[in-house]
Amino acid sequence: MTTSLLIRKLPEDVKETLAKAAKANGRSTEAQARSVLEEFAASWVAHKASDWEFFERIRTELLDGGIDEDEFQPMPRDKNEQPRPVDFE
Repeated sequence: MTTSLLIRKLPEDVKETLAKAAKANGRSTEAQARSVLEEFAASWVAHKASDWEFFERIRTELLDGGIDEDEFQPMPRDKNEQPRPVDFE
C-alpha cells in the first residue's frame, strides 16, 4: 500500500539540496525524497531493534549478576510504538 505525504514549510535551501541530490542520482526530486524517507525509516527500525537488544543484554547481565526478577521489571515493549512527533517551530 502506498500513500501521499504533503510537507509544508520546507525551507528553500532544503528543497534545492534535495533537487541537487536527485540530479546527481539520476532521479526526480520526488524519487529522491522518497529514497531519503525510506532510508530514514529503515535506520529508525534498525536503531530501535539495536536499542532493544542492548537493554535486553543489560537485563540479562543484571539478572545473572544476582538481581532478583522482582527488583527488575522492564517496561513492556510496544511493537506498535511510533516515533514521537517533532515540532520545529
